[in-house]
Amino acid sequence: MNKFIKGLLQILGIMIVGAIIGYSVGKIAGDALSRVDKPNIILFLITGVIAFVLHIVVHEAGHLFFGLLSGYKFISFRVFDFKIMKYENGKFEIRYERLAGTGGQCLMRAPEYIEGKFKYKLYLLGGVLFNLVFSIIFWLVLPSYYTLLFALIGFTLAFLNLIPMGFNDGMTFYHAIKDETTRFVLYLQLEYVYYQSIGKNLLIEEPEIVEKINSLEITNTNYLTDSLEFIKLYGLEYFFEFDDLYNESRKLYIERDDLLPVYKVELMALLVKLISLVNPEDELLEELMKDKSLKVRLKQKNPQTMNILATYEYGVKLDDEKVLNLINEARKFKNKAPNLYVQNLEMKYCDYLENKILK
Repeated sequence: MNKFIKGLLQILGIMIVGAIIGYSVGKIAGDALSRVDKPNIILFLITGVIAFVLHIVVHEAGHLFFGLLSGYKFISFRVFDFKIMKYENGKFEIRYERLAGTGGQCLMRAPEYIEGKFKYKLYLLGGVLFNLVFSIIFWLVLPSYYTLLFALIGFTLAFLNLIPMGFNDGMTFYHAIKDETTRFVLYLQLEYVYYQSIGKNLLIEEPEIVEKINSLEITNTNYLTDSLEFIKLYGLEYFFEFDDLYNESRKLYIERDDLLPVYKVELMALLVKLISLVNPEDELLEELMKDKSLKVRLKQKNPQTMNILATYEYGVKLDDEKVLNLINEARKFKNKAPNLYVQNLEMKYCDYLENKILK
C-alpha cells in the first residue's frame, strides 16, 4: 500500500471518528445544554485556546502518571518550548527548548528490560487515557458549552494520538505490540535518551549493547527500528570519526528513501556537515542544499544548526571569518540543544573546527 493511499485512509478514518464523536456528543449533551445560557463568543474562543494548552499538559501528565505506575523514572516534561529537566543529582531545571512537530513531550527511563515482560502499554497510552478521563469528568461535574468544548478538544486530541499515523502514540503502540524485537528497540531508544539527558552516550557507557544491536534480526522495519541506524551513527560522531560517519551516513541516505521525514531531514543536515568537512566535491551536497525541508531545518536557532552552517562555510565557501562568527553563535545557543549530551558534543565540535582554522 503506497503512502498516498495510507494517508487517504487515515484522513477518512479521522473524519469517520470525528463524525461519530460529534453525533454522539450532540445526542448526549443536547438536553444538558438546553438548560444553560449560550456562551459569550469571545470567552468561548479564549476557552478553546486554554483548553488546547491544558489538554497538552493533561496528555503529558498521563504519560508521566502511568509511566511512574509502570516503574519508569522521570527525565523531563515539556509543554511547547518550556521544559522541566531532572538531573542525576536530583535537581530540577527549567529550560527553553523547541522540538519541531510536537506540542509536548514527557520523557522517562524505562525499567530494566526483561524479555516478554517489558511494560510499555500504559506508558504509551497514558496520555490518551488522561485526555479522555479528564474530558468526561469536566463535562459531568459542570456541564456547559465551555466544558463541552474542553471535552471535544480532549476527545479529538485523544483520537488523533490513538489512531496510528506518523509517529504518534498509537503508531508506536501499533509497532511495539507486533513483536518482541521492536519492544526491545523501544527500550533501547528510551535508554539512549536517558543517557543523553545526563550528558552521556549509551553505546559508550554500555558497550555490550553494540553487540546486541548488531545481532538483532529485524523483520518489521519501522521508525523505531530505524532509530538504531542513527544511534550507530552518533556512536561514530562521539569519537569524531568523520570519514566513517560520512560513508555510513551517505549509504543510509542513498539506500533508505523510505525513512520517516523527520529522520530524513536530520540525516540530510548531518550530511551537509560531513560532506563539507570530508568531501566538498561530492555532488550530493548541491542536491541537499536545494531541498525545501532542509532549508527550513537550517533556519533553526540551535548549536547543531550553527555548526552545520559553520562547517559548510569552512569546507565549501572557504570563508573563515564567517565560520568563526557561526561558531560564536553556536556557543551562544548552547542552552537550546535538546539535551546535555548534544550540548557538550556541539561545544566540543566548536573547539575542533575553531582549532582547524586558527592552527
